[in-house]
Amino acid sequence: MAVTIQEEVRQALGRPGLAADRIECSPVDHAITAPVTGSLTRVRVVLDDGDEVRLVAKVLQSAIHGLPPFVPPEDRERIAAGIPWRLEAEVYTAGTAALMPPELRLPRLFAAIEHPDDRITLWLEDVDPVESPWSAADLARAATGLGRLAVRRSEQVLHTLPPGAFLSSMVENGLRHWALPVLARDDVWAHPAFAQPEVASLRDDLTALAADVDELMASLSGVPWTNTHGDPTPMNMLRPRTAPEEFVLIDWGTASRGPLGWDVVPLVFGPAENGTAPPDDLPARLAVAVPAFEAGLAAEGTDLDDGAVAAAVRACALLRYPFTSLPLGEVTVGRPEHDDLAAYARRKAAFVRAVLDACG
Repeated sequence: MAVTIQEEVRQALGRPGLAADRIECSPVDHAITAPVTGSLTRVRVVLDDGDEVRLVAKVLQSAIHGLPPFVPPEDRERIAAGIPWRLEAEVYTAGTAALMPPELRLPRLFAAIEHPDDRITLWLEDVDPVESPWSAADLARAATGLGRLAVRRSEQVLHTLPPGAFLSSMVENGLRHWALPVLARDDVWAHPAFAQPEVASLRDDLTALAADVDELMASLSGVPWTNTHGDPTPMNMLRPRTAPEEFVLIDWGTASRGPLGWDVVPLVFGPAENGTAPPDDLPARLAVAVPAFEAGLAAEGTDLDDGAVAAAVRACALLRYPFTSLPLGEVTVGRPEHDDLAAYARRKAAFVRAVLDACG
């Protein structure tokens, strides 16, 4: 295996004569949830002259290899065919780096190496990020950069981008064909994890919100739809130790067309969704991020009606999180992924309640 890695590193760095004294590989400390991500590996190459190179190898794969086991066999190929697993590779090779505004950049791409089994290895810069918590100023700078980027990428053409928008597909498939019918079932709410008072109290609210899905989608016609990153959580906006005033934007697998404001949603709600921040600060985060995003739009010459971005952010958050954040898959297939499913369900219920309160 070491010989194969050495050859790939040679290609990645454009140094065919590179001689490695040793190569150290370790998994990146990140829970992989996207079916198109096969692996994330941190690679440290110590050369025979004592120099050192640090890279991250990200393996992209057809979603057929990574869909969760509860997806029925008869649906796997259809679903996989609609997930653009080559998209992230094209983002890196289609001039996106040149569109980045000040203080926002891509990690350096050394090589994108195609494999014969519907896989691509992206050899990327190992950013070595600062791990300290974000300040309000960090959140504002990130939101401003994303607003500027949305305008700068508005005309970018990505050939592997699906013809429809991720949000529209999520509503049609993730909500109407899956989550909403599941949430309407009495047996789901009778499950011990869902019968807990903290979770059960959401049923009426989610039922009422389900009736508003069409209205929420229609409201998003009030803002332009443009190219989005799709998932710029703080975890995907790295602050390099060498330049902590910068943000390095990674993980482009859900890039899509979407309403202006879509990228504010994971930036604000992402930490609470993944459990790395409490949900009770969502109103304060919205109060910082929305005006900063608007300032980024304005810096690139785009001004919207007062309140348009805020309304779009609220609508997007209500579509993105409340219906799919509870552990529906674990309850319906009967194979819990969490040791304490009851505690996990309570945590997710607290997040859903916070989203409803912040966006209601």
